[in-house]
Amino acid sequence: MKNIVKKTALLFIAFLISSALYAQEKFALVIGNSAYAEIGMGRLNNTVNDANDISAVLEELGFTVDKVLDGSLAQMESAIIRLKNRLSVSKNAYGFLFYAGHGIQSGGANYLIPVNASLPSENFLRERAVSVQAMLAELNDARNALNIVVLDACRDNPLGWARSGSRGLSVITNQPTDSIIVYATSAGSVAADGTGRNGLFTEHLLNHLSTPSLDIKEVFDLTGAAVSQASNRQQIPAIYSQYFGKAYLGAQSSSADRAPAVKAVTNKTAEIKPVVTSTIDSQYEIEMVLVRGGTFTMGCTAEQGKDCKKDEKPVHDVTISDFYMGKYEVTQAQWNAVMGKNWPRGDNKPVVNVRWYDVQEFIRRLNTATGKHYRLPTEAEWEYAARGGNQSREHKYSGSNIIGEVAWYRGNSKKKAQPVGTKRANALDIYDMSGNVSEWVNDIYGKYSGAAQKDPGGPLSGSKRVIRGGNFASKAKEDARVSSRGYSSPKNRDKRLGFRLARSF
Repeated sequence: MKNIVKKTALLFIAFLISSALYAQEKFALVIGNSAYAEIGMGRLNNTVNDANDISAVLEELGFTVDKVLDGSLAQMESAIIRLKNRLSVSKNAYGFLFYAGHGIQSGGANYLIPVNASLPSENFLRERAVSVQAMLAELNDARNALNIVVLDACRDNPLGWARSGSRGLSVITNQPTDSIIVYATSAGSVAADGTGRNGLFTEHLLNHLSTPSLDIKEVFDLTGAAVSQASNRQQIPAIYSQYFGKAYLGAQSSSADRAPAVKAVTNKTAEIKPVVTSTIDSQYEIEMVLVRGGTFTMGCTAEQGKDCKKDEKPVHDVTISDFYMGKYEVTQAQWNAVMGKNWPRGDNKPVVNVRWYDVQEFIRRLNTATGKHYRLPTEAEWEYAARGGNQSREHKYSGSNIIGEVAWYRGNSKKKAQPVGTKRANALDIYDMSGNVSEWVNDIYGKYSGAAQKDPGGPLSGSKRVIRGGNFASKAKEDARVSSRGYSSPKNRDKRLGFRLARSF
């Protein structure tokens, strides 16, 4: 009898130890800033309520919550460091950062505004506000399982100095892995502060956040749909995800749910060019080519001749991980299927006249509809794929030294876009990377560094986005080469400018 009791006790102790080892630790930081009157930004009516109500729900879900109301710069920065330190203790931990208050974009970078931030001009933002990119970098340093960042910070800028003239927040660049970032409204737009107790976005987030059966991405999808409907599509939240597992905040998740995103496994002996398709609906498909990773020399290399421009130098070695690249430029039919717009020029022609911001909305809707995680390629991924990846033949154009074989350009296009895939593909079976239409990529435009890099994502700030590839109006020697670069404001539209999709492996 004593042995049975002893064994039972040991089993119970072992169970407790096992439960402690695998318990889902959850830490949150909630900031609500309202009292901006003294710095000329007025008072926000609902942000403190938002913070208090979100804190209460997170505590019910088992989070250890650190709450900051009407925070100064020092208080906000200290709280971010505290959250990072708590998350660093456990690789299994979930982090949740919620901010309600003023947020401002400047030069493509986003800043959260403390209540003591005297901002006589835009130049003081870096010193007197919290950089969202720096905040994300701090959380990434914790190396925990998942970080969720919710920014109900897209109120209009009441100050008169913003040189960019941009409203709301800009799209996140260089998003850390294992993170989900949610804006209360689309990039470049303004969120409603609300007329009741809560802001419009937070009101609907509170309705779904504590539902135990919902994965966190389902929570945000339902919240976004509710906000869109309630605002008559005037406010559409933006969701940026670099997390590919499942996370349930309401209860302890299984070991499968706790697992972080599966990392790419590089197999250099594997088949080079498998094609993977993802169905948007019953009529239209987006075909993706698996691009195996490798190291290449980016910039104005020898085969580019004497036509290179200053911004194509210095050449530098770049290592790229496996990823998927769109076999074709996104067509008008695919755009119509996702966005519900009628582009009249031809289903199989590339969609054009779309802003970089429009592309982000297309991607958001596509990902919601398909459950995939499409994105724009980085500039480095684009050039690597255009050169043929690890099957590169060092051609001047994408797949050939003869422009007419692989591209529609000024000499053969009759000055109009042609159906995709009607010229020869490059070594990776990817079409039209040197012509037809130029393509948005994800990166902010800036100068090259000569240092070797791995999976670079471009500069952290700037007002222009990179454009790659020639188009139907290009002179071959100027814009159609694989190393040629261009740029434009993300707010611009052009009949020569479209895009293709990428997806992480």
